[in-house]
Amino acid sequence: MNNNALIFQEFSRFNDDSVMIAFRGDLSQRLLDALLALAEEKLADLGCRTATRKKAFNILVECIQNIYKHSDPQMERQVTKVSNGIIIMTATENGVRIATGNSITRVEACFLKSRLETIVKLDSDDLRKHYKEQLVQGKFSDRGGAGLGFLDIARKSGQQVDYDFVPIDNDRLFFTFNVQVA
Repeated sequence: MNNNALIFQEFSRFNDDSVMIAFRGDLSQRLLDALLALAEEKLADLGCRTATRKKAFNILVECIQNIYKHSDPQMERQVTKVSNGIIIMTATENGVRIATGNSITRVEACFLKSRLETIVKLDSDDLRKHYKEQLVQGKFSDRGGAGLGFLDIARKSGQQVDYDFVPIDNDRLFFTFNVQVA
């Protein structure tokens, strides 16, 4: 297959109105600001309820911050803080789906998997309770997180989150995260 056919094939995969944002690559703070501005515009054009737009935007911010702050340091560039990841935001019949992915270390994956397993078992009242407890007791990690992000995403989405860890090599995994916002 020639290069033009490959380009058309990729174009065809995203040739519907449901894809609002699709990005893969290095994320710098400047690029994050531009992506969030674009997302805000796309969500406004979507025509869904204001509450859904606000929740989707806030969840997107959390997801992007996770990539930016918690990507595998081996993947970060030396000169400026950038993280390699993927972000896809699509319109669905029931709202907005946000999917992200990034490389993390196996050590971080073990901690994250345990944390996510706990979160997905909680009902809305327990999510709210754990969120408030974490606000009061939360300790900041060396990368600036207080453990609120995934709790907040689960709380705001009201939906089951979906995640997976795919091995890259002996030291790293590719973390995928999906959430539906209604």
